[in-house]
Amino acid sequence: MPLVSTKALKENLGSLYKENLLYDTELKTKTGSFPAHKNILSAHSEVFRKMFASDMKEKSTGCVVIEDLDDDTVHKMLLYIYTATMPDLLWDSACNLYAAADKYEILSLKGECSSFLKDHLSSDNALDLLILADMHQDEYLKSSIKDCRFNVPSVERINVIFKPFKSDIPRRSHLLKNKVQQKTFG
Repeated sequence: MPLVSTKALKENLGSLYKENLLYDTELKTKTGSFPAHKNILSAHSEVFRKMFASDMKEKSTGCVVIEDLDDDTVHKMLLYIYTATMPDLLWDSACNLYAAADKYEILSLKGECSSFLKDHLSSDNALDLLILADMHQDEYLKSSIKDCRFNVPSVERINVIFKPFKSDIPRRSHLLKNKVQQKTFG
């Protein structure tokens, strides 16, 4: 009996996703719906496995509601799960995909995104990466920023960057903001 090549397997799984064949669950964002397969999601993510294997509502409803991710991020996450190929990324989409991979414990995707972010690190985006690494408690990603020189942001820019975090994690954002200000201004 001939063996199925890795390439053929990726293509076959990819066609299940792209053609919406035989799906048994849906991932719903605020604006979109993505048919998927519980077994494939579970094979790549311990979080999905727990959802579908326990008495959580996702098991009974067949629907995973994802309100904190945009459609593009969910699509790229699913494309990676089904084909093990990394979509073309820009900085912002890599940050979003990294956060999704961390949330759903898709370790190989998180590693791919982490590599992309480190490879594209610059003085212009170092602060963004520091914030992302801190939010996800990723010491390895934080360590890649150590030797990078920041472009010195203005106090106004620092306030804009940290504004979204004030309601979510005020103590941590305040401490991180102070660290950045101390490092850049004094």
